Amino acid sequence: MKTGLLILPAVLLAVPAGSTGAAPSAAATTDWQALTTQYTQVLVRHPSDVHTRYNLAMVYAHEGRVIDGWRELQAVDRHLEGKREPFTSQVIRESRTVLTRSPHDVLTRYRLAFALWFRGQKRETQQEFERIVALEPTHSWSLAYLGYTHADAGNLDHAIVLWERGSKADPANSVLHYVLGLGHTRKGQLKKAAAHFASAYKDRTLYEYVKGQHKK
Repeated sequence: MKTGLLILPAVLLAVPAGSTGAAPSAAATTDWQALTTQYTQVLVRHPSDVHTRYNLAMVYAHEGRVIDGWRELQAVDRHLEGKREPFTSQVIRESRTVLTRSPHDVLTRYRLAFALWFRGQKRETQQEFERIVALEPTHSWSLAYLGYTHADAGNLDHAIVLWERGSKADPANSVLHYVLGLGHTRKGQLKKAAAHFASAYKDRTLYEYVKGQHKK
């Protein structure tokens, strides 16, 4: 799987485990930490269980632990041995079945959205993240992913609107500040860009990563 599969710029994949910047989910019925523990325990016993690994990756993506999510997706890819299409088809089919019964299931919607992205169904991915954001309108990472689908489609203006919403909901999300800095720079809005970069670089880990990228 390519690095773009987590639907945000490469800087997101460099944010270390534990640096989440995630606002509390509006989907109050989901205990994301309990799911992390549950899936991790299953994988101790069954490390080749690709569906559990994929589910864990989705929990990490939702909670902003993107580097952990990326590692799990890489593990899924290794276990699949190139047989991605049957796997994503199964995920899409099963997720849609679950959602007919439980339309407010955010984790299942994440499973579906990312599987659609992997299949190159970008418009459907965007629609799925729109449904997710409707369920949790102040969750900064869901807004981040939805924004990136718009940026990827060439609609940077709307991406910035969504990222600003996420940043206001969770001012500590340094990655959102960083992508907002990039977005405003691209639009020539340098004063706004500078303000977001200043907020982003309060996260020294992010600052050191960006500085290291510039040195390459």
